[in-house]
Amino acid sequence: MSFISICNADQIITSNYVIEPGSIYDIMKVDSFSEKTISFSNIGTTPIRFGLSLRGNISELVRFDKERLTIQPGSTEYLKTTVFASEEGEYNGSIEIGEIEVSIPYHIKVYDPDKLPVSALYIEIDSTEESVNQGDVFRYRVNIYNLLVEKKYNATLDYTISSSVNGTEKKIYEEHEEVEVRTSDSLLREFKIESNMSIGTYVLKVDAQYLNLTSSASNVFFVTLPYYSVTFLGVEIWQYALFLVMSMLFYWGFKFYRKKQESKKRYHTKTELKLLPKPGPRSAYIGKIAESEHKTYLDLDKLTTHTIVAGSTGGGKTVAAQDIVEEALLKGVAVVVFDPTAQWSGMLRKCDNQRMLGLFPNFGMKASDAKAFNGNVRAITDAREIIDIRKYLKPGEIQIFTVNKLDPKDIDVFVANTVAEVFHANFPEEQQLKYMIVYDEVHRLLPKFGGSGQGFIQIERACREFRKWGIGVLLISQVLADFVGQIKANINTEIQMRTRDEGDLKRIATKYSEDLLRSLVKSSVGTGMVQNSAYNRGLPYFVAFRPMLHSIKRLSDEELEQYNKYNEKIDDYEYQLEQLEQEKQDVFDLRLELKLALDKLKSGSFNMVEIYLEGLDTRLKGEWKKLGKTPKKRELVLIKEEILEDEMKKAQEARKKFMEDENKTAEKSKQTEILLFKKIFTPLTFDNGAMISTLQELTDALRSMDDEIFENHVNSNKNDIYAWLNESVKDDELTKGAKLFTSRIELLSFLEKEKTKKRKVAEAEAKKEGVGKADKGK
Repeated sequence: MSFISICNADQIITSNYVIEPGSIYDIMKVDSFSEKTISFSNIGTTPIRFGLSLRGNISELVRFDKERLTIQPGSTEYLKTTVFASEEGEYNGSIEIGEIEVSIPYHIKVYDPDKLPVSALYIEIDSTEESVNQGDVFRYRVNIYNLLVEKKYNATLDYTISSSVNGTEKKIYEEHEEVEVRTSDSLLREFKIESNMSIGTYVLKVDAQYLNLTSSASNVFFVTLPYYSVTFLGVEIWQYALFLVMSMLFYWGFKFYRKKQESKKRYHTKTELKLLPKPGPRSAYIGKIAESEHKTYLDLDKLTTHTIVAGSTGGGKTVAAQDIVEEALLKGVAVVVFDPTAQWSGMLRKCDNQRMLGLFPNFGMKASDAKAFNGNVRAITDAREIIDIRKYLKPGEIQIFTVNKLDPKDIDVFVANTVAEVFHANFPEEQQLKYMIVYDEVHRLLPKFGGSGQGFIQIERACREFRKWGIGVLLISQVLADFVGQIKANINTEIQMRTRDEGDLKRIATKYSEDLLRSLVKSSVGTGMVQNSAYNRGLPYFVAFRPMLHSIKRLSDEELEQYNKYNEKIDDYEYQLEQLEQEKQDVFDLRLELKLALDKLKSGSFNMVEIYLEGLDTRLKGEWKKLGKTPKKRELVLIKEEILEDEMKKAQEARKKFMEDENKTAEKSKQTEILLFKKIFTPLTFDNGAMISTLQELTDALRSMDDEIFENHVNSNKNDIYAWLNESVKDDELTKGAKLFTSRIELLSFLEKEKTKKRKVAEAEAKKEGVGKADKGK
């Protein structure tokens, strides 16, 4: 079974079942035990059966009360887990639910109460001023941070203020309060300094008692005499001092606040809104910039340079892809989808899921915006069936071809067949996006997933050639890193949803940064990383994709069978009308009636379709009876094997030429890289001890450098990297970039783009030289 799930820490929700909780985190003492209960509710219409297993070292502690569950429709079953904490340590893993392929993260921390564990609570005291005049109020803020982010607990805070007189500590103030520690909190407190309070040094101390542990923090402040009478240039000295202190506190407080706010963020990327697509008649509204209220868009006409959406199952890649398709349909683009799961058939019905509709206001949408899209769904039973692609490309309509009935080994043949049909369709050249072709589960074409490679090569050809006809290709895959060569080179928009694929994770860390990788790993369902060289200086940014307008559920097998039955009849009648036209019969009224039947089929009005077709069938029989003839039966037309082989040869020849061109220019490119990026210059040393003497070493150092170290060298007072490039490297473009880009990620991206740019210049020169030599040879 395959479901789209919405997952959070409390629940895992799909259209067929609900699992609660969605994850488990527990903290235990050695030699203790705990029990957790997990509920499984079947909200579907068929029984659900699955086995249970443990992954990770939690299997050393956790035991189930049952190993398999069967849940009838409308009922709930419970699984009890028992944990025996025998040895201290951290235990991580998950409960694997077999047949429905769902994991429940399970984390246990066991500690020995006799040992001093790592503090679970960090306390910080922040006072607005270090010295307080007699008669004033001493105000301070206590910041508490829960280092066990996943668990909340109660703590007792003891406040004391004391002074030291002749070596003896004297308490002058004491107070207690109970707090609940969540993730972090700031407590604003104040203490009235009496007019007769002695001048001197005082210590504010905060002790926290929690989980049989103690954390503390202290802060020193001074009680002083007011000096209102002292003036300088007509202004009292205390006002000068206050202005200076407030300026410094504002600067550091603002810096601390920014740092704190940044630490709370899940997505650590810099997004320049002015460099993103703006709303307009050819813009696609896909959601909001993650952790903000800013709407974000895609330029529809840039989708002719093709798009790939990648991510693990349940990460939200189908939502992202269907958002794009919905927007394309709303703007009059014709869409064809090749669907191996029939999931896309839900686009023919409007959204009625209350949970999804409840998300609409968060994205500036109304419940009345939900809609079904005009279109049709057909089942493909033979991979070689010829599809008249132009026949199905209607502006603003979606045509879904379900291929779930094909043998997996025939998927390659089918993809090659559909690409070949596009080439045979003779589309006129277009500048705008006129058509969109969607290939779902395209990773199945890769050899590592069982593909033969034929379909992969044809997809390469499609990505290279379709753009000139205004056709955008949208690929949906579980992996992205494996799409190399011409496919990757001709796809300008990449959307990476949450993934567990090691290749994709490594690619993101290497190409961008570890921070971006961590953000992606922590991303919520339906939030993904968007990258296009024309947006945000080419840097990726995170988007929370909007809820879908259409139904989140696919059509039932019974409904799909109805569509197939009536499509077959309509095709048969269409074939009879073509024969009647050859017999010089007037079929205008008959065609009109057939069109009405097809329109009703697209809206799912099966009863009306039946009525129209019954009347049409009677009239057609009458026409043939008048002619005294019997209509020929329609036969499925298949593409010839030799045509497929010819198309495959063309694709392979194009691929071979691409590889030859790559090899010819590689040496020239390599020499350019050695000349500049590997040339040795005067060394530059960073505060973390890293010493660089080449541009390549600078790029590598920036990739692994902490932002704090970078800011020590590039700030409002100095720019060591700019100075090094200006004095040693002496490349005008690089020097300008170092002055313009003052964040680590921006500068790293700029350097990598310059490296690519210089390589491309070298490649162009190499190709030019090759053409010149060829012309000279002629």
